[in-house]
Parts: sequence; C-alpha cells; structure tokens
Amino acid sequence: MCRRARAGSTRVVDDREPTVDPLLPSPIELALPGDSRFMRLARLMASGVATACGLPLEEVEDFRVVVDEVCATLIEAGGGAPIRLVFRIDKGCLVVAGATQAVDHQGPDEDRLALSHQILDVVTDSHDFSRGPNGDVSFVAATRLRGSGVG
Repeated sequence: MCRRARAGSTRVVDDREPTVDPLLPSPIELALPGDSRFMRLARLMASGVATACGLPLEEVEDFRVVVDEVCATLIEAGGGAPIRLVFRIDKGCLVVAGATQAVDHQGPDEDRLALSHQILDVVTDSHDFSRGPNGDVSFVAATRLRGSGVG
C-alpha cells in the first residue's frame, strides 16, 4: 500500500487490489555488483521506468534520488555483495524494492540509515528498510503515480 510518510503521520493513498497495469505490465529486475560505480545504471533504469509510468520531470528526478539512496544504502550494507532491484507498480504507486546480503549480518551504519530515511521522507510517499533473520537486508520505496504514462 502506498502511504505518505510526513511529520509522523501516514495517509493511505490507494488501497485497491493489485492488478496488471498497462504502464508496467510486469516487474522489471536489475542485478548489479555491489559497487558504487554501477549506481549510474540503476539511476538510468529508474529514469526510464519513471518516465514510462508518466511521472513529471521533477518527480522522475526525485525517483532517481530514491533509487540512488536505496542503492547506496544496500551497497554499504552488503560490503560488495550483489544487489537486486525490482521496479513494479503496486496499488497506484511506482515501487522500487532492493535487496542484498549484509556483511556479518550487520547492515548499514545507523547514522547512514537515518540520513537515508530523512532524504526518502522528502522524495517518496513511503519507504521501509528491513533486516532478515539470515543477514539479508531490503529497502522498499514507493512513489504515487499521478500521470497517465508516456510509454
């Protein structure tokens, strides 16, 4: 569910059942080495997907920031382990979900994670970082779709 996280409150944006969306009929996946030199590929993918989904230019740039922040956090958490990104539309939102295997089951530095949350509070409608029991970490962020798509 896409929610708006602002000033301690969460507002439900759209609570419809998931359906196949003509803007993005199936998820798009991207696997990258856990190296910041490859983040530009993730940003390029984010830009293309956001544009195809009809986000205005300013929101396309915001979504690039979202993907950049998700990747940077996962790269730090993974210490070189590959990262996997999945772009999909879910309940009226463009969602990016990223995952990696954390080094020594630690995850990212708490200060780094706090900074990521501050940035994502500004440019997303919702976001969540989680740690799994086997050392895996994931980061999900969603942006509500307001346009009609161009692709």
